[in-house]
Amino acid sequence: MKFCAIICEYNPFHNGHQYHIEQSLKQSGCDGCLCIMGGNFSQRGEPTLVEKYSRANMAIAGGAVAVVQIPTYFCTGNAEVFAQAAIKIASSFKNVTHISFGSECGDIRSLTELAKFLYKEPSFYKARIKRNLNDGFSLGRAKTHALKECIEAGLVKFTRPEVVEKILESPNNILAVEYLKVLLETGRKDITPLTIKRVDITTEAKEEANFDYHLSSATAIRDSVYRSKRIWNIRKFIPSEPYKIFARSLQTIGIPDVDLWGNLALYKFRTANPNDIAQNYDVCEGIENKLITVSRENVDYPSFIENCTSRRFTQARIQRIVTASLLSLRAQYVKHIYEIDRLPYIKLLAVKNHKDILSSLSECNTVLVSRKQDAIEAQKDPYAKILMFAEDKANNLYSLLLDINKDQQKEFAVNDIYVKPLFIK
Repeated sequence: MKFCAIICEYNPFHNGHQYHIEQSLKQSGCDGCLCIMGGNFSQRGEPTLVEKYSRANMAIAGGAVAVVQIPTYFCTGNAEVFAQAAIKIASSFKNVTHISFGSECGDIRSLTELAKFLYKEPSFYKARIKRNLNDGFSLGRAKTHALKECIEAGLVKFTRPEVVEKILESPNNILAVEYLKVLLETGRKDITPLTIKRVDITTEAKEEANFDYHLSSATAIRDSVYRSKRIWNIRKFIPSEPYKIFARSLQTIGIPDVDLWGNLALYKFRTANPNDIAQNYDVCEGIENKLITVSRENVDYPSFIENCTSRRFTQARIQRIVTASLLSLRAQYVKHIYEIDRLPYIKLLAVKNHKDILSSLSECNTVLVSRKQDAIEAQKDPYAKILMFAEDKANNLYSLLLDINKDQQKEFAVNDIYVKPLFIK
């Protein structure tokens, strides 16, 4: 059985995601899609709207055949870290022949050309990045400006320079380039990359749902649910079967309390030792001192985030630092992903109940955790223990954000490394 890997968050799963799965199967000719998904905290440094097992279940209902998890240490990192872990997970499966990802440009040639350029990162490009950083730009903006400067100066040539110079301005394009860079690094030439152009839902969607922007964006769906605490108005933008799972999840365990999340963050920084915060991922240049000072000057989380944000430290980066600090995601363990060829284990979240699928997934160069015995076996690796401990903390923290009763809290807070995946008919 051949798999097309899709790297995702599905926060939550919607029509655009189902379209992506369908197009990925069509273009790759594979037997099924293996989704490589983030956990209960997102790459933007926020708790996910729906917990990971429900999201995995939604993915299966939407056309995937299996879902595995990117460990929390990496799914809450920047684009480079997220891509390093995701591609190394995909590369661990012998039967993954394609990787498919969404992008704003939809041009695999331009994305690949840029990835090759950035993989080598010539000195003239690095020099321009450094100069832009010294001018106060964020790293992402510094790279974008440096790329345009190199193209305009004729230092590098692309087939479609007008497309390439804008690639780093869009988040999914950035992730796509990072995936391609890691593929080059791993040397897996037998894995074919595909990109599916993101499809926007038209103005009709905006008007019918009373939205300020289109509903092809999971961000818009999340904003609607958090604002109204209802899901009827976004029903048409989620496929039927995934919608039922989504609705059931909201009825039984609800959605994370973002106000509580903000208060926990403020408490963490108001009572923190700067040296402790400094050990967490993405903390540098003394930002830990600013985080502590600003937390004591602001009474609400949105104001705290706004006042910590700058050209150098974007909102998403500050939010990732918040998550890293609340979960104690140490920089040294995040950066270890660059040093290893494969993860010490891969957690299976959900799979179609078909013996051929599980048999094909078992052709993996690391421990595939689908049983308690697998988790025990994986923990022979010290790094696996660190990653699993972080998963336990993430699971318990996420459960505190939910409005659930004592019995549900106890059940939800079980270390999910030992929980069997969903076997779905």
